[in-house]
Amino acid sequence: MAEKDTDLELKFDGPPVQRLRGAPAEAVISSLNALQRMIYIIGMRAEGRALSERLKPTIKVKREYAVVCRAPRKGSHIQPFAVASQTGEMSGSSFAAREKLLATLRAFDSGEEARLEVVIPNARERWFLAKAATGLLPPEGSGLEVMIRAGSRGPFAFKADRARNLLGAYDTPRPPAIDEETVAGKLRAIDYQQTIMTIKPGSDPALRMDYPLPLESWLQANVRKRLKISGRPKINARGDISSFDEIYNVVELEPHLQPIDRFTTGGKLFGTNRPLTLPVTVHWADRLFAFVDNRLGIDVVVDDVSELRDCVLSELDLVWRQYAQAKDDELDEEALEVKRHLLSRFGPLD
Repeated sequence: MAEKDTDLELKFDGPPVQRLRGAPAEAVISSLNALQRMIYIIGMRAEGRALSERLKPTIKVKREYAVVCRAPRKGSHIQPFAVASQTGEMSGSSFAAREKLLATLRAFDSGEEARLEVVIPNARERWFLAKAATGLLPPEGSGLEVMIRAGSRGPFAFKADRARNLLGAYDTPRPPAIDEETVAGKLRAIDYQQTIMTIKPGSDPALRMDYPLPLESWLQANVRKRLKISGRPKINARGDISSFDEIYNVVELEPHLQPIDRFTTGGKLFGTNRPLTLPVTVHWADRLFAFVDNRLGIDVVVDDVSELRDCVLSELDLVWRQYAQAKDDELDEEALEVKRHLLSRFGPLD
């Protein structure tokens, strides 16, 4: 298969390669396994899955986040590879995983903890990615060089020897304690007598947790729909999330409110080239319902979810008058960006 512009290169060099006239199989296998594990971790996080030491990628993660090896470059010790789905195609999610992989490798290569924290703010995710990346490190003093770059030219994003010290800092027996974790799963059932909801995150064990009574009607509207829960988790003896000690917010992954395909402003009807879906975010402790779309300048919070859609329509009327109808020289750069998004999304119907 021909190489593509989005392909990456895994290169082996140094005295062992020159002596063997080839790369040691152990190093090749270890490096490819490390890259695939890193992609699985990135995919699990992107899909809202919890990370534990018994990393078990879901069927979807295995399907959408794969390391695909191209034919090795003839006459070299370079293994081109791509981050793609198992069909070989690069989806939006696999491209995002490729970009995050490169950013993470560059951060490891820099040797700077501060840079790594910017790329991977979650301490637990950093630990798992660092542990996986140690598979890219050849034995110290072996002389073997392992490098990775984007494309077939230009500087290497990652050199194992440069990353060794920073990766070594994560050589601890246990990952950091979880301060906050995000889990995605289907709301399988509601126990109305005990006010307990059951969330089933894919192939992982079901989670049972209390819910406040004022949120019960919203939960009813989301039975058998997928939700993303963020909070302070409760960890069992196997290191898996069994529930949450405290929930911060819950986001609908399958919105239950009717999408918005038109709105009225100034007595005129406007339509959209793509309906505006309304995934509700629930601020758990405050019992508040929110919808935010920063590109369109919309930020709505209500205490009654039945009012949310009408409030978004009112907000659309407001932002259209404030941004879309304003002159460019009256807006700063951020406001101009909102105006551009509004004008590209909505237009008059009459």
